[in-house]
Amino acid sequence: MQTSESGLAGTRRDAFTLIEIIGVVALIAVLAAVLAPRVTSVMGRGKVNATAQALAGLKTATLDYLSVKTSLPYRFGVGENNADQKDGRFDADLVAGGFTEKLFCCSLGEQRFDDSALTDRTHVRSVPVSSASKTVSVPDVGEGGTFYDLDRNPSNLEMVPGQMVVTAFIPRVRLSEAIALNQLIDGEVNPAKGGDAVGRCLYSEPDVGNLVTLYVYIAHL
Repeated sequence: MQTSESGLAGTRRDAFTLIEIIGVVALIAVLAAVLAPRVTSVMGRGKVNATAQALAGLKTATLDYLSVKTSLPYRFGVGENNADQKDGRFDADLVAGGFTEKLFCCSLGEQRFDDSALTDRTHVRSVPVSSASKTVSVPDVGEGGTFYDLDRNPSNLEMVPGQMVVTAFIPRVRLSEAIALNQLIDGEVNPAKGGDAVGRCLYSEPDVGNLVTLYVYIAHL
């Protein structure tokens, strides 16, 4: 049985040539190179905005706590686990009092929910103001979040020793994301190097991986 030429023409499939395949692959590579940084930037901005919203919710819960309790407990954020009341985390008090549903977490940094030491995990601490100075040195894990220049005017002193200050502690944050969050909270663009010790959003000197620890002011009493 013979097949007509018209039948062959109707069923034949033309394959891509090698040159066409190489051209498509090259085009995909160019598009990926152009779009990847933009996608990464958008994702980073989304994480920063989500963290700002989480911090706003934390502030609301803290102010509700203060309106009921009228004082702050000592929670130094250096305990070995969530149950360490003396040196533990203030956000555990917020959960216990029904002021928030869960321990503080955010999109920035590396979130951990195990029982490792709090000094290496995101948490909220309430510590006494340690200095009458109008400025602070670049914060570190041992002394971070104990004083803030809230109005960014060193001639004014908003906090005095003996008061308690609530701080969100967020370790292992990319420097670029810390700068972006600082811009949202403090309204200024920091240079892409070094730490920040002024305002409501402070961060440590970056490590070799360009990661910093964030200290964000929530409230004081």
